[in-house]
Amino acid sequence: MKRKLRIASLVMFIVAVVFVFCNLACPTLGDAVWIGRFRFGAGEARVCYAVYAAVMVLLFAASFFFRKDRGEG
Repeated sequence: MKRKLRIASLVMFIVAVVFVFCNLACPTLGDAVWIGRFRFGAGEARVCYAVYAAVMVLLFAASFFFRKDRGEG
């Protein structure tokens, strides 16, 4: 179980890194999108990508602290 969790978390981490790099390299990142009165521009997008990357790093690191279930043999 622990090995499967680490493999899944590694795959999620790699996908997250590729996702963030592709989106930061996107030429339309500087365009602003209006959601009601809220302007969602490049700065806000970068903050969202940074939060996403941080969460993925934390989940990847948490997979190393996973303990075996009590019901597992």
